[in-house]
Amino acid sequence: WAAQGGAEGLYEMAAPPDSAFIRVVNLTGDQLDLGLDEWRQSLAPGRAGDYLYRPGGEAQIRINGKSFDFSFASRSVQTLIFDGQSMRLHEDTYFNSRLKALLVMYNLTGQGASLQTANGSVTVIGPLAAEDSGDREINGVKVALRVALTDGTSLPLEEVVLQRGRVYSVWVVPGASGPEARLEEANVATMP
Repeated sequence: WAAQGGAEGLYEMAAPPDSAFIRVVNLTGDQLDLGLDEWRQSLAPGRAGDYLYRPGGEAQIRINGKSFDFSFASRSVQTLIFDGQSMRLHEDTYFNSRLKALLVMYNLTGQGASLQTANGSVTVIGPLAAEDSGDREINGVKVALRVALTDGTSLPLEEVVLQRGRVYSVWVVPGASGPEARLEEANVATMP
């Protein structure tokens, strides 16, 4: 999967061909301990874990001792949103381009949202309904973006250099004083 950035030989482990990639997002206010097969991760509140990989098939994810059963297809990518009670699945794009970057937006708020250039002149992704996600392949470029919500709120993001062959996530999440947005590069875990 391209999120490994073409540097697989630099790591102790690389994902086998046809792996399923899974990550969990912690939408609770508490630290989470996550287990999947031999993988272990600790997730801070409001944060996404690294993508973990495994063969396709039945799997059990454990979060703070609570188990969730899933079936993952080979060559698939999933983001699981944990809200403290349940997990919602977002099926992501299996991305393997070395010519473009993949930008994925997750709108985890109760209203619609679009990803736009900072001046609002171009819509990059969206509009997305509440609790929806979408993606777009982008040329490698330095860009300033913002999230525009349907209530008229604009949430600026830090300027970023999108590098070819990489995956970037835009998270639009509920916050203490209203929706918040952030952009970060997605990573694949390299060692259980």
